[in-house]
Amino acid sequence: MPAEKKIAMVTGGASGIGRATAELFAARGAAAVVVVDRTDTGEYSGPETVELIRKAGGTALFVRADVSVEAEVEAAVGAAVAEYGRLDAAVNCAGVAGTGAKIGDTALEDWNRVLGVNLTGVFLSLKHEIRAMLPNRSGTIVNIASAAGLVAVPYLSPYCSSKHGVLGLTKTAAREYRNAGLRINAICPGVVDTPMIHTSAQERPAVNMQARENTGGFVGQPEQIATAAVWLCSPEASFVNGESMVVDGGTITR
Repeated sequence: MPAEKKIAMVTGGASGIGRATAELFAARGAAAVVVVDRTDTGEYSGPETVELIRKAGGTALFVRADVSVEAEVEAAVGAAVAEYGRLDAAVNCAGVAGTGAKIGDTALEDWNRVLGVNLTGVFLSLKHEIRAMLPNRSGTIVNIASAAGLVAVPYLSPYCSSKHGVLGLTKTAAREYRNAGLRINAICPGVVDTPMIHTSAQERPAVNMQARENTGGFVGQPEQIATAAVWLCSPEASFVNGESMVVDGGTITR
């Protein structure tokens, strides 16, 4: 299906990579973009992303949902299908960083919160996006993982573990549904200039400094990750499936 006719959904679309991806889908001519996020007020919110898309001439819908709650994810996907008749592409960007501590000092509450959003949230999003796409035997899904899904990240064990899990989930889903006409991939960004990174820098300066030192100063922009995500959803990537695409400026060079 040509890119300009797609109905696309972006979770975590209120800011950062999610917002950039939603805007790029619209700029590339998507028929509509469904912005899903739990933040519905303030400077970085889902409605603000929708307004930016509409001001630029695109069509967009905001649906409030916490991706760690299955009923809300199911309702969000259902709202997209009810409004536009189908779902062609999805990019799952919703994520949280965690508090930053050694494993021996990590609270179970923080572990559960990070895994709940970053891993269970991707599982639930995949589950219901796949169900929506199966009747048409066509669809593309991209999960935003992290370079932390490929290498160790001290002080961020919940985040690192969740992103490793996203890659395993992505590969499994790609194999399970390739004969059904679906393609499912992941992107592993390096450090990207987003509101989440800014908050992390303020709350955990030592962890943030280590992360930036590890990148050698290569900090990406949300639009660079969005470009890769939208490409993976395009016909140009038709033979790419189950891939963990690293987009990090050559930081980990695996």
